[in-house]
Amino acid sequence: MNFQPIIIDNARSLRCLGSARFGWISRLRWAPGGDKLAICGGDDIAIYVNAFPGAPTFRLRGHSAPVKDIAFSPDGKLLASCSADMTIALYALAGDQARIVNAWQARSGSVEALAFSPDGKLLASAGADCSVRLWSLKTGEAAALLEGHTDEVTTLAFADGGRHLFSAGRDGVVRRWSLVAGHASAVLGSREDWIRQIALGPGSAVLASAGKDTMIRLWRVEDGAELLAWRAHEGGVDALAFTPDGRLLASGGRDHAIRIWDTDSAQEVMTLMTHKRPVLALGFNPAGTMLASGAGDNQALLWAIE
Repeated sequence: MNFQPIIIDNARSLRCLGSARFGWISRLRWAPGGDKLAICGGDDIAIYVNAFPGAPTFRLRGHSAPVKDIAFSPDGKLLASCSADMTIALYALAGDQARIVNAWQARSGSVEALAFSPDGKLLASAGADCSVRLWSLKTGEAAALLEGHTDEVTTLAFADGGRHLFSAGRDGVVRRWSLVAGHASAVLGSREDWIRQIALGPGSAVLASAGKDTMIRLWRVEDGAELLAWRAHEGGVDALAFTPDGRLLASGGRDHAIRIWDTDSAQEVMTLMTHKRPVLALGFNPAGTMLASGAGDNQALLWAIE
């Protein structure tokens, strides 16, 4: 599964470094140090270490059904994964090795989303049972149960240094949870269509949300005010990723496109029509020098930003 160099002629300031075949890709994540790229889908996880293309790869097979999400801890020493098999797995990473150090069972249904708190003490999970759970990594026990969504929760993001947690899903609302008070302190918007992805901008000042209604919305984290909203992809939006400086936002959608947007003006900066199926996963590396994309065409692409 090493990346193989290919040439793309429709990217003016992005150069494709290579591609990998993976099967169905549900999510990809960069490690905080930028030395690892994890891609999940099917029933396993592939991790590329250090330089790309041609990086050494190891695979994690801790689930018996499709892997829905993955998350690195803030120090990059842990990787969490969740699955349609109703389980969460926690791996300790060292070099090109990994071992399972904990596992949890969901109350019911698929586990769809994960997020580590910024201090690395908590792991949030959510899924088909419409709830959000917080797990203590010190004790391995459930630390809190957050209830309020009326349908499957599919995306999570911590903000404000871990004081708040955002969640969204098929009920069409973004909820902001106060982890001090233990309840939803705000509901951002109320729509009938599934919100498939939220993404937090650098500094926790802005949150992006997008989904089935084809729109991208930017919210001010401090008070939940809607800052911008624009139509982005025919058929809906599946993936979002901010650049590390927050000036640009990448989106992927059912129209097979990757679109790059200016976050101040909502103007489209670039469109990449390279994938042959819906773009389901996007991620900029921490240095802002590379963008990884994954799609329903069973292909992951790695782009150099020039």
